[in-house]
This record gives sequence, structure tokens and C-alpha cells, in this order.
Amino acid sequence: MVGRASRAPFNDSWRFHLGDVAGAETAAYDDSGWRELDLPHDWAIEGPFDVKYNARCGGLPFHGTGWYRKTFDVPSDARGKVVSIAFDGAMYNAYVWVNGQFLGNRPYGYIQFQVDISEHLKYDRANVIAVRLTPEDLSSRWYPGAGIYRNVWIDYSNPVHVAQWGTFVTTPEVDADHAVVAVETTIDGANAETAPGVTYEIVDPAGQVVVQADADVSGDGGMASGRLRVSAPQLWSLDDPRLHTLRTTVSDGGAVVDIVGTRFGIRSLESSKTEGLSLNGTHTRIQGVYLHHDNGPLGAAVDRRAIERKLQIMKKMGVNSVRTSHNPPSNELLDLCDDVGELPNDTFPENRP
Repeated sequence: MVGRASRAPFNDSWRFHLGDVAGAETAAYDDSGWRELDLPHDWAIEGPFDVKYNARCGGLPFHGTGWYRKTFDVPSDARGKVVSIAFDGAMYNAYVWVNGQFLGNRPYGYIQFQVDISEHLKYDRANVIAVRLTPEDLSSRWYPGAGIYRNVWIDYSNPVHVAQWGTFVTTPEVDADHAVVAVETTIDGANAETAPGVTYEIVDPAGQVVVQADADVSGDGGMASGRLRVSAPQLWSLDDPRLHTLRTTVSDGGAVVDIVGTRFGIRSLESSKTEGLSLNGTHTRIQGVYLHHDNGPLGAAVDRRAIERKLQIMKKMGVNSVRTSHNPPSNELLDLCDDVGELPNDTFPENRP
């Protein structure tokens, strides 16, 4: 598996209204007259085109106010779990309510965010999530899109679990004979009393476990780490993008409480102002392009096949590197760069934190 075992898509059967509405954040509000749709959704690409809109943004109505609402059930066996909603991107000034309770605001439209809804849920009964977006005119010199334009997920996590974005994988040593895979993991809910354990497994491209290691979780910050040695590694390269999966299993009191899969490539990257870029010890000339996050007439709404096709066209042109102008890209683009054999600009060593 890749991703969190307890994660499920949360894209279907939303209701949408363009324009501001008083009281739409309340659970009792009647949204039956709103348009029903599935996410991701970009309201601006639907137009109409008009000269009164910024021409640099396509002459499309990306600013204004839009509301999204969804009614959903939560099973009773989710009691005691951490239930959260994760937004891959919402454009922008996003405000989120669940059952009328305000949970938070994310001003920036390109950054993922997550809201914990556990304390405000009704089990085995209808719940309502409401999201208001207010993108502003003249906020961008390119087409930003509008709406909840990236995927949304619901997570049902045990109290002790891998934190959201809590896995960090690097490959500090790589050659033909062996590779060292360094892993750092943040565990939420961990403390000195629980003392959870972590097992790391690296699964090769054929699905075989090639190495396994156990790690303890420190009560101070809930951190686990490990260095796993892979013999005769199958390297990721531009022409042969082989991917491994790190499987992180968290146990608490002898019981498995979380499993997270993280894809990665075993590779070495070095760069210098005199030698340029070296990939797996071979000098590699960067042949790059800038790509905006929208997909032309499809708008900014994430479409995996559209992104894949775009990268495949770039690959046939001889492109091996993508600069994600001018903002954090979608997860789909980064995953597909791994699949196709492209280097997104944040993979270069000098751009790593």
C-alpha cells in the first residue's frame, strides 16, 4: 500500500454555490437548491470570459466568493479515533466549519492543510462540512483557478499514528553495491507511557521486502529514525525510474495501530557550480521547462491523466526537469514525475531544507 491505510477519498457529492450566502456555515442551512458536483472543481474555468477580468489570468472570473457543503456519515466504530479532513489545495482564503463549528482558516491556496473534526462529530448521524472561499482580484499574475481544485481526504487514525507529512526519506549513500536509506518519522500521540514501536520495511519495485528494521519512538517529540542498508539497489534514473516503497508500521501495546506507505527512488544527486548536476554518479545536463499547475482548457482542477499526458509530451520533447512555477505543486504532479522519470525543481540538493 502507498499512503495511509486509514485514508479514504472525500470528493464525491458536494454541493456548490457561487456567491456569498448568509448562514451557509450552519448545519441546518438548506442547500438542496445548490449544484451537486464531485471534487476537484474549478469554478473559474467555466467562465464566462469577459474583458473586465484580468487578461493575464485568462479573462476568467476566478475571484469572488464560493461555498461548498457536504453531508456525510461517520460510523460509530470511529469513536475514539482522530478523524480529520485533509485538503490538498483550495483557492483561497479557505474557511472551514463542521456542524456549524468554525475549525480554521487557510489563506494561501496552494498549500495542503488538515482540520481535526473529531470533537464536533455526530456518530451514525448526518454531519455537515462547509467551506467558504474568497479568492481576490489582482492576487495573481497567472491563472490560479478557483474552488476546491485539488483532492480532499478523510482520515480515521488511532490516537497513536504517523503524523500528517511525518515521514522523511533520504538516500545519503548510494553506489552499485549498496545504498543507505535514512528515515525519520514523527509519531503523534506518543509519550513515555505508551512507548510505541516502529517497524520499517523497504519493498522493491517487484513487491519484495528487501530489508527490515525496528526503531523505538522517543517520548520527547515522538520521533523515530532508522538507517536501512539495501544491497545491490535498483536505482531510480531518468530512463529507468524504479521506485521502492517504505512501509512504516506503528505498534502500540503489541497491536498495530497505523501503516503508512511512502514511495521513493534510490538515487544520488550532487550539484556544483563547476560540474553541474550528477545523477547516480553520471553527469546529467538539465533540460527543463516551466509548467503552471493548470491544464489549459481543463482549468486548475487536478486531473491525474491530464498531468501524466503533459509530462509524457515533455518527456518525448527531451525534457528531464520540471520547474513548478510559481507555487507548490500537487501531489499528483510529484508522483507522476517519479513515475515518468522527471526531476521536479525541489529535488535538487540546494533546494532541500
